[in-house]
Amino acid sequence: MKQTLALALSLAALCRTAPAGLGLSFDKRAGSLPTLKLPYATYQAANYNPDGDIYTFKNIRFAAPPVGDLRWAKPAAPETETEVQDGSYGPICIQAPLKGPQLTGPGASSPVGEAANQFLAGIPVPYFANASEDCLFLDIYVPAAAVENPSVKLPVVSWFYGGAYIFGGKDSFGDILPLYDGTGVLQESGGNVIFVASNYRLGAYGWLAGTTMESDGLPNAGLYDQRAALQWIQSYISLVGGDPTQVSAWGESAGAGSILHQLVSFGGSQDPLFSKAVIQSPAFQFLFDRKGGLEQTFQNFTTLAGCAGQGLACLRAASAETLQSANTKLNEQGPEGTFAVGPAADGSLIRQLAVLEYASGNFYKDIDSLILSHVSDEAFIFVPSDVTTDAQFSTFVSEVFPPYGQSAGVNAVIEARYPPVMSGSSNYTTEFDRTKALLADSSFQCNVRYLSDAYNGINYNLQYSVTPGFHATDLLPTFYDLNVDLTALGDNAPFPLIPGFGSFAQTYQSYLVSHARSGDPNTYAKLLNIPPAINWPKAGSSSADELTNVLNAGDLGFSVISDSETTKSVCGFWREVAAAVTNLGGYAPPGSVVTSTIVPVAGDSSANY
Repeated sequence: MKQTLALALSLAALCRTAPAGLGLSFDKRAGSLPTLKLPYATYQAANYNPDGDIYTFKNIRFAAPPVGDLRWAKPAAPETETEVQDGSYGPICIQAPLKGPQLTGPGASSPVGEAANQFLAGIPVPYFANASEDCLFLDIYVPAAAVENPSVKLPVVSWFYGGAYIFGGKDSFGDILPLYDGTGVLQESGGNVIFVASNYRLGAYGWLAGTTMESDGLPNAGLYDQRAALQWIQSYISLVGGDPTQVSAWGESAGAGSILHQLVSFGGSQDPLFSKAVIQSPAFQFLFDRKGGLEQTFQNFTTLAGCAGQGLACLRAASAETLQSANTKLNEQGPEGTFAVGPAADGSLIRQLAVLEYASGNFYKDIDSLILSHVSDEAFIFVPSDVTTDAQFSTFVSEVFPPYGQSAGVNAVIEARYPPVMSGSSNYTTEFDRTKALLADSSFQCNVRYLSDAYNGINYNLQYSVTPGFHATDLLPTFYDLNVDLTALGDNAPFPLIPGFGSFAQTYQSYLVSHARSGDPNTYAKLLNIPPAINWPKAGSSSADELTNVLNAGDLGFSVISDSETTKSVCGFWREVAAAVTNLGGYAPPGSVVTSTIVPVAGDSSANY
């Protein structure tokens, strides 16, 4: 956000929404907790942490409850609250259990492994029983120095959690192992950042799409929720010492995929309200068939909710229990290893698949700096257990892509790229490895490549390779708290900890925090007991097949490598697949058509846009 005009408009909006009399009230001598007065409510800090000298404000409402007529609508302003709010009320959003294979190996009996397997088995973790449609809340972690002197201007980290767009919350991954606590981040910064974590609508509530939603509702409502939280930061974070011009969006998995999509909102013409980002394992599926698969998912949901043929009005009038049951059943219907909903092309906010917006130059370019990362084994826990033969692999591919893609030969091209196990040209010894490669390339790793190519010159690339390198294992060092003795967990550690994990985690975290403070991960980095000391270079040229100057965070510490998992050849193939199915469906925005050579495309590529 470098433009003078945009900054002036932001500050003008801040003045309109934060008149005199708003802000912090605090009498430290009385031993009371500070209060934050907003135009619509006053919130008392929920707690004070003397270890980090941090005050936490919990469950600040940033939008009205999205219920009734506000279901599948843009977030509305919160209603006025006259009594002081203590932050004790703040449900997470309605959840759906994650389907998939069981995690095995040394991490299966750990807290993270147990939590993952409970989801994978379709058994909600007890924490997620506390869920409601009334969930649009955020938390703020504020250094005491800023509470005592809110005239300071501290950089802000805005966290968006993962969870396949169907589960998760701002507080943690579950009661078994709280993760999304900003305490460690503030400690690492020396009290020089503010941390904000916010909820967004999940499952069918946040991600239904298709032509009916386009005409009568709001596709991608979850993205609008995230923007509402970012707008709240723009309007009010200065009241607690935050700088609205220095916001860094952090996210992992679905949270990272969301940030990736915020950068292509309205063809990249919308300021995303952040100037830096840490994007870890951006994950999402190809959801593009607006008149076909996306509309069918909407119709399936209406049927499950007892609203077949009655449209959105019936859904908005349905009971909370009915919708929650329909939401769970909707996700259970899809093939194992896939999800019914997520960020989807809607012809407006997300005009077409994000990879094509990046390829055609339609992304927001006024960004200061990005950290882009993936783990070394992204897809392991998502491989369907029922794909054990070549025929089942073919079925899986056909379930992901629409009939017109199959008839045009797109599926055949994909299967040729990932050849059968017993063929002479195959690199795979098992169907598991074959399917894992397809999922890792199409839904995880290449998203890093597309971003790296688009923002080459201002990006730092990272691979997290600490054993076992599974998806989401990089959350542990991201939220490392130096006052928590991980070695004391013993067999209950999330995964077997490498020697010196504490120093490793603090160094890892310091790179991210340094980036939030300065735009450079090296400026405030703490290279503790991890030889050799690594100065993290900016990513190498995007012209090479392998990305270079990639920081590898592994069992032996840090090194600089070339990334063999995000190659131009593989990711270019998936960009061609995205272009082919989009053009075959006629969904390409006029003037932003990305051509594909993998199959013939006849007719108008924008006929159904």
